[in-house]
Amino acid sequence: MGLINQCIDYLKANPVLAIVLIAAGVLLLVVVVVMIVRSARKGKNATAKTPVVIEQTPSKDKSAEEQAKKEAAEEQAKKVEAEAARQATLARLEQERAAAEKEEAEKEAEKLAEKKSEETIAQAVAKRSEKEHAQKVKQEKAVEKKTLADDEDEMEKAARYSGKWTICRVVTDSAESDDEETYFFELHASNGEKLLSSEEYTSYTGALRGIATHKANIEKGNFKITLSKKGDYIFKLLSGKNMLLCMGENYPTRMRCESAIESTKRFAKTAVIDENVQDHLVKVPAEEDTEIAPVTGNYNGKWLITSRSGADGESVFYFELFANNGEKLLSSEEYTTYIGAVNGIATHKANIEKNNFRISLTKRGDYIYKLLNGNGQLLCLGEHYKTKGRCQSAVESVKRFAMNSPVLTDPALTK
Repeated sequence: MGLINQCIDYLKANPVLAIVLIAAGVLLLVVVVVMIVRSARKGKNATAKTPVVIEQTPSKDKSAEEQAKKEAAEEQAKKVEAEAARQATLARLEQERAAAEKEEAEKEAEKLAEKKSEETIAQAVAKRSEKEHAQKVKQEKAVEKKTLADDEDEMEKAARYSGKWTICRVVTDSAESDDEETYFFELHASNGEKLLSSEEYTSYTGALRGIATHKANIEKGNFKITLSKKGDYIFKLLSGKNMLLCMGENYPTRMRCESAIESTKRFAKTAVIDENVQDHLVKVPAEEDTEIAPVTGNYNGKWLITSRSGADGESVFYFELFANNGEKLLSSEEYTTYIGAVNGIATHKANIEKNNFRISLTKRGDYIYKLLNGNGQLLCLGEHYKTKGRCQSAVESVKRFAMNSPVLTDPALTK
């Protein structure tokens, strides 16, 4: 019985072989039936030839018997065909079941692989997030540490560079002096060294505003290094509109001039304003009998545009006003282009015609005139004069020669 079961299981596992065997069995059965029929026919013929008297069967019974045999054979053939069809159906169903099981197994394997992939990705994301969080915490700690260090550095710098803005009032030694009261301020380092000295202001409030303006432009780095006519280096502090605020000292090398600028930047940021106004005593020079000539007649001097090499090696342009006897009356600031210098002459002439001059006693005890624009900003400084009368005379000379003098160009520029 076990052997039969094994054979059946084997045929189930190999449906094609089972179909072949069934077909072979059906064919064998058909062959047997055919042989039986032929054998019966031969026996009938032999009986007919033998001279043996037998009892004759009615023909009707004989036909019925043949019909029955025929029906039996057809019934058997149908059974064989039905069995073959059943076996084929079973084999097909078995194949479909096996295919379905295989597909289900593949889907299950895909699900397991996908789940494993998702778990791997989740682990990678979690690990990356953990790493990023650790890096973020490390960066925050580094920033916090740096901030603390910067704060300490700022405190140290503030202590080291605790300079002072000192406002000074120009006081004369003459009770009869009719000069207007002027103020200026200085920037001092923590060791008392003077780093910067401003121009004069007509009021204490103006000096305070001047300190704020200077600090703002120092912080912006609005410095310009130029070469003086003597070949020394000098820094200028400019406003946002490129107007001159103040000038530094003369330095023999560019490096020393740049070092002075850096010192000014460091101390200007933390310096405090000294509320105590310092009196700056100036001795008023004795006046001379100087007669100021009236502005009449024809005065033909010349405006001369000249170029020289700037501190950065590039060419800069400036102009000077000369009287007809060759005396220099006025010298401008530097311009980066020739057209700028030409336009600068037009601006100077317009403000000279409007008499936008201011004469003041300097902190050194001499007189100087300033030419201002319509907004009160400095255009240029005149020379220093020992007496107020000489300074006024210089202003009148500038007025006389500025309007009619032609604009000329230094021949060296045309070569």
